Amino acid sequence: MSKKFPDLKTDEEADAWLQGADLTQYDLTDMKKVRFELARKDASISLRLPAALLASLKEEAVKANMPTQRLIRILIETQLAARTAKAKRKAPRRPARPSARAGRRAA
Repeated sequence: MSKKFPDLKTDEEADAWLQGADLTQYDLTDMKKVRFELARKDASISLRLPAALLASLKEEAVKANMPTQRLIRILIETQLAARTAKAKRKAPRRPARPSARAGRRAA
């Protein structure tokens, strides 16, 4: 049977616990990926959306347990990254150099 994780209140408690913990004794199947928001957000926009779309975004944010603005930012970042990757795959390759024969005219 797997052990339960202790309820750690501070970073110091977590650090001290991790130094001696054997994580193989714990059930990690319920772990969720966490995204830390460390970068400062120094620009803002005003965005008008249909009420139904905003309501859907709010519902999704609640399901994801995050603020609505963070969800919107993540969705924008994800789409931009996907488009950038797609554009890189479609970027024209460097044209082949013409062969010496292609430059000669038939006599």
